[in-house]
Amino acid sequence: MKNYTFTKPMKLFPVLLLGLFAYPQFVNAQSYLEDVVYLKDGSILRGSILEFEQNTSLRIEIEGGSQFFILFEEVEEIKKEPRFAESFYKVKGYVNQTGFDRLPGKSGNSLRFQMTHGYQFNPHFSAGLGIAYVSYDDPLNTIPVFADFKVNFLKANTTPFTFLKLGYSFTSEGENETGVPIENHKGGLMFNVGGGLIFETRAGYGWYINLGYNFEKLSFEEENLWWNQQSIENELTYRRVNFGFGLTF
Repeated sequence: MKNYTFTKPMKLFPVLLLGLFAYPQFVNAQSYLEDVVYLKDGSILRGSILEFEQNTSLRIEIEGGSQFFILFEEVEEIKKEPRFAESFYKVKGYVNQTGFDRLPGKSGNSLRFQMTHGYQFNPHFSAGLGIAYVSYDDPLNTIPVFADFKVNFLKANTTPFTFLKLGYSFTSEGENETGVPIENHKGGLMFNVGGGLIFETRAGYGWYINLGYNFEKLSFEEENLWWNQQSIENELTYRRVNFGFGLTF
């Protein structure tokens, strides 16, 4: 029995994953704050201060482009506060995630198309069932069927997430190195774990990028022409980094 293991260096995986999780925190800190000017007459102006002269005056631009010139004697207080942002992220209900992943390996780059149908139980957690097609072509392709679990870290339009896909990879017919069709083959365990970023939009759908580690175990039989045509069982184990993108709605 022969064993084939396909691997890919994993040294950069933790660093890239940490970068995906840290990015929204940086965006929140830089983009979700605005200038708030409280006036003595009870009015509140929110926007960006364009000009500021200590103890004299300031000029502020509010949403929509209007600008106001304010004397400092009219100002009660000036603060930096979180911006009032419209929420686009899904709180509860049906959710679909469809996209492509690239799985580089020593034997070449493989492409995976996948679709997941699930349910968003709350802003942080969703679960569902998915199916994919992976074009390994060395010598088999796979059709994974899996349960998909996803956790969003923030209640925000842009949030990092982590995921776990766990299931079984079915195999499709292929050919060996000599071009002979492989008829006896079977699938096995598959799992995919990783993380990414989701960017929700006003249009009712969002898009995502992800980075993960994918594992699949397969086997097939082929005839040995040198030993009385006895069959040889070959085991395939794929261990690959995957990165991709897609849509969610």
